[in-house]
Amino acid sequence: MSLIEDEIAQIPSRLKTVATANRDALVAAEARFRAAPPPALFTIARGSSDAAAAYAPYRLTPALGIPVASFAPSLASLDRVAMTAGGVWTLAVSQSGRSPDLVAAQAAFANTRGTRLALVNDLAAPLAEGADIVLDQSAGEERCVAATKSVSCSLLAIDLLAAALAGRGADNEAHAAAVASAAEQALASPHDLAPLDAIDSAYIIGRGDSLPIALEAALKLKEVANLHAEAISAAEVMHGARAIAGKRLGVLGFAGPGAAGASVVKTLRALALQGSPTALVAALDRDQGTAVALLAGFYAALPALARRRGHDPDRPRALRKVTMTL
Repeated sequence: MSLIEDEIAQIPSRLKTVATANRDALVAAEARFRAAPPPALFTIARGSSDAAAAYAPYRLTPALGIPVASFAPSLASLDRVAMTAGGVWTLAVSQSGRSPDLVAAQAAFANTRGTRLALVNDLAAPLAEGADIVLDQSAGEERCVAATKSVSCSLLAIDLLAAALAGRGADNEAHAAAVASAAEQALASPHDLAPLDAIDSAYIIGRGDSLPIALEAALKLKEVANLHAEAISAAEVMHGARAIAGKRLGVLGFAGPGAAGASVVKTLRALALQGSPTALVAALDRDQGTAVALLAGFYAALPALARRRGHDPDRPRALRKVTMTL
């Protein structure tokens, strides 16, 4: 078994620990939210953690009724912008919690009188030290360059944060157990990624809360399978990007339940008619951790895809575990 396969197999057991590891932090976050609800929340992240952070608007905005958007770290690290908007919250997401641009972005909100949350796997990291409340990814040691456990645990932690801030945190531990079970089932049935075996480029399609999963999958396909992949919304691809669909462009879709999932399926069918090889990763039960299940089913098939394409999934080219960007 490769290192990445070993870590992927650990995902269900690590998911089971997320709710208990964050019980006190979530209570503290809820108390702050009730005392002074923020006008908005910005996420701060890079790489796989940014894909997980992109999930936050789909959970926090419906639960809390506030806008949630991504903050560009370079505004702080390169342009030296300092934020002054009153009461704005931030959520910094990072496995290592050490990249200077993320630390700078978090510090840029120091005078907003809002709450700085950090969702990290290293509780002694600079992002954790600069936070008012620290959430634990609880992924355990992650040695593989391509992060999998920490991404999955971050998605669940965001679910739990949304529930807690909305006053529904009493069921968080039961929810975590259900998500872990869904991930275990998904890992036992790897999805068919064979349509991506022999192509050089691919669209990775999602919509709604499956779009962050498409973002993460596109990154992993580049890192692990040496496949150029672009994540794109099922709606956006129909506004011009579909023009290059054909036999040389693969398409992988991630579909959850409801109208967003139906949109992904419809788009895949349209691109298949243009000749693109297509594959679909689908999950139907939102209450059982749709996002994590979609991602687990993809992760389970990823190492074999990499090998079929002639690459070692444990040794991504030109990459290191911790990336330090300014």
